[in-house]
Amino acid sequence: MARWDILHRDNGRDAEPRPANESRPQGTNGTTPSVRRGPTETSSTTTPERPERPGQSSPERSPGRRTQYRYGARTYSLRNLEIAAMRDIGTFRTVDVRDLAQFVYGGDERRLKYDLESLRGQGLVEEKTLFRAHRSARKLVTLTAEGLGIIRKASGLPPDQRIYHGFVKPKELDHDADLYKVYQKATEEIRKEGGNPMRVRLDFELKESINRAKEAAGHLSKDEQRRLLAAVAEEHGLTIDDTTIHLPDIQVEYQTLDGVVERQNLELLSRNYREDGIRGKVAAGFKIYARSGDTSRIRRALHDTGMVREVLSV
Repeated sequence: MARWDILHRDNGRDAEPRPANESRPQGTNGTTPSVRRGPTETSSTTTPERPERPGQSSPERSPGRRTQYRYGARTYSLRNLEIAAMRDIGTFRTVDVRDLAQFVYGGDERRLKYDLESLRGQGLVEEKTLFRAHRSARKLVTLTAEGLGIIRKASGLPPDQRIYHGFVKPKELDHDADLYKVYQKATEEIRKEGGNPMRVRLDFELKESINRAKEAAGHLSKDEQRRLLAAVAEEHGLTIDDTTIHLPDIQVEYQTLDGVVERQNLELLSRNYREDGIRGKVAAGFKIYARSGDTSRIRRALHDTGMVREVLSV
């Protein structure tokens, strides 16, 4: 699978050193992507990596440059690839370390390991091991408050892109950590059709916006409430039944090849969903994803195997 960074997949990554035998990634049309402006900074200097000692080949000491970022009373030293990893982590709040290795580091788990050690040592990320019944444990990573502060200054993300930090809702960590892979699969398809992802909204952000609208409509008549909420749903690219607005796990805003801004609503379903709930997600126009162990039940509920377009491995 191609490596896509969140929103600006070539932003900052091309500045990282590459081995002599590694080919430069090609764009979807077979051309080499143009180099864009790297992560922004308000006050920084660059310093070269410490030279390798004879016989030493750790990724941490590979040739390259670090940028010094000041936040609060501290200065942090980061490479562009570490910024790219933090940008993805912050956008999705919780990311599986293996997925981060695949999509940001091109499968180079050893390089990621060294970078995560550096980020942990600087207090910018936090890791957690999630133990699961009858399944292998998984290692998850999130930003700390300090990491959030750095990424707000240095990521190059659009100003309206929400960034998160800290683990929340322990019972939902397994589900939430898979949303990063759902996004990667969806945007791979978007890019194949010439689209360009611009912004990501998680259900956290959508719920806040919808709840504010419901509070504002509380004093209105039922008909006025329906009209207001219908307008809010349309504004957010969502569907509504009476006064119930259907919320996806992820909403991706992207620009089509023709320059039109579109939204795609993504939902990761599990075997715990009731059949009417599964069908309701499809009726809301969501693009459906599922883990491989859950697809049979979901497809039976939909009476259509084509509805589950992508399958995530367990």
